[in-house]
Amino acid sequence: MRRFGLVVLFVLVVLVVCAGAYFGGQFLVQRFRQDFQPRPAWTPAGPTASPRAGQAWTAPPLTVDPAAQAPAPTPTRPAIPTPAAPPSPTYAPITPVGQTPQPTATTELSETASPEPTVRNSFPYVLARPVRDSSGDCPGNYVLGQVTDRAGNGLPDVRLHLVDEYGHEDTKITKSGVGEMGRYDFPLFGAPRRFYLTVVDATGNALSASVEIPHGVGANPTATCHWVDWQRR
Repeated sequence: MRRFGLVVLFVLVVLVVCAGAYFGGQFLVQRFRQDFQPRPAWTPAGPTASPRAGQAWTAPPLTVDPAAQAPAPTPTRPAIPTPAAPPSPTYAPITPVGQTPQPTATTELSETASPEPTVRNSFPYVLARPVRDSSGDCPGNYVLGQVTDRAGNGLPDVRLHLVDEYGHEDTKITKSGVGEMGRYDFPLFGAPRRFYLTVVDATGNALSASVEIPHGVGANPTATCHWVDWQRR
């Protein structure tokens, strides 16, 4: 029984294979017929198509734009502006010799009060008289003098500061003894040079303008005594 079933199955497989071969062959025959049939020749469309062999080529009609055929406009020369004449200089009339020109009327200006002049030297001590240079009327080389008030009375304990051009300095206080009230003296040593004398307060602030004293130099190099008198305002 089993053997009979295998035979039937084999017969069915053979039939299926034969049917597939038959239909496949028919499909291939139809396909070959279509491929070997003559196809219609391809003809390009439009006036720009290339002419066929043996056929004369005709150029398409040329269309010309009417605006392109119009004549070009004639160029015109630009107008050149005429330069304006420069203004003529004006001169004031010359007054003949011997005649005085009359002044023109001017607007009256309001007067402005001028500031009052300020005192240049605002220190409380000033020179009582010019510096006097002499020789032989002091015991050596000295800067000396007296400090007084407006009435000429000597003022004691007034501080004076002397410095030379090299920075060497000395300080003296006016005397308070009888007969020498307000007097002072600085002995001078060393080479000729310039000195500067100033009245100062206890902290060294200037109470007068500095006075230059040339010793051994300047207009009177032989002077040994330099008299500098001060007065309080």
